[in-house]
Amino acid sequence: MKIVHIITGLGDGGAENVLFKICKYDIKNKHCIISLKGPGKYFSLIKKLGVTVYCLNMRFYSLNKFFYLVKLLKRLKPNIVQTWLVHADFLGSIAARLAGINKILWNVRYSNIKLGKAKFTTIIVIRLLSILSYIIPKCIVTVSKKAKKIYQLAGYNKKIFKFIPNGYDFSILKVNNQKKINFKKKIKIKKNIPIIGKVARYDPQKDHFNLLNALFLIKSKNINFFCVLIGSNINNNNFELISEIKRLDLSKCIKLLGQTENIQQVMNGIDIHVLSSSYGEGFPNVVAESMACGTPSIVTDVGDSSLIVGSTGWVVPPNDSIKLANAIKKAINERTTVKWNKRCNKARLRIKRNYSISKMINLYNKAWSSVYTKTNKI
Repeated sequence: MKIVHIITGLGDGGAENVLFKICKYDIKNKHCIISLKGPGKYFSLIKKLGVTVYCLNMRFYSLNKFFYLVKLLKRLKPNIVQTWLVHADFLGSIAARLAGINKILWNVRYSNIKLGKAKFTTIIVIRLLSILSYIIPKCIVTVSKKAKKIYQLAGYNKKIFKFIPNGYDFSILKVNNQKKINFKKKIKIKKNIPIIGKVARYDPQKDHFNLLNALFLIKSKNINFFCVLIGSNINNNNFELISEIKRLDLSKCIKLLGQTENIQQVMNGIDIHVLSSSYGEGFPNVVAESMACGTPSIVTDVGDSSLIVGSTGWVVPPNDSIKLANAIKKAINERTTVKWNKRCNKARLRIKRNYSISKMINLYNKAWSSVYTKTNKI
């Protein structure tokens, strides 16, 4: 089948990462991508796979670009249109219907749709989509069980949801001692000092300040550690972040590494992974990626983080720096015991059993085939 994916953008995000994996690992279908925005991190990566990518540089209210999208879809003549993220679900699926296409799937991932957390325009779009969910899509794919409940409560058609968790390539994400050694050399840290890592873009939902406050509490108890923060806008030009680090007197024990393409080296190099988000997570890739590399995670109970971690790590409430600090302290203390190796092995095994790339691709293929078969019969 020829599948056209319409996505809001191709920046550094979970949906973009999964779309890249689908293009890379699915050999049954031909894929084409339309980004409503301009090129981002995954644009060149997807192009290297030989997949055609169109970037519309579109604004939400841009009528001429919208009608260009309709014409483009008519020209491409896909068997299936898969839209990703709420704005693409809205604009992309309406454009597809105007182009005469009725084999449409949505992909919802964002797990917090409350006013004050999401933009007002996003809330309006979601409310419109809840009505359109009974008319346009044949299937709504969700990566997160928590997101599924939230969208159903928002009025989405309960009957057409399909849960497809993210999948991972374990030939890439695996335990690698050499990568651990190389990473420690890179950041120039002694072997005996525990390295805490957080991989997340600088964004209010990722709540870096929650982690910083927890590290301040740990430092006040004279516990040795070093923390690396990695992600887009995590650099010395981020005045807000740098100011908070200085205010808490954490400058000597935190390093900002910016965005990275070598996630497997990072996840092997750190000893403890922390995701301190306050809201908005769906199925956070970084948690599964760290665990696949044998690195236990401490997470806040947002999105499906607790489902991914299970009993292999620690789950604490969001916005609670004291409980987060206590969890980090427990992990640091356990790190030098025999129990730690067992925890690391359990973490990797949990991801291997539940979240393989082949399982994810098979589930997407079943969803596409089901929509294609049903609509053809109609």
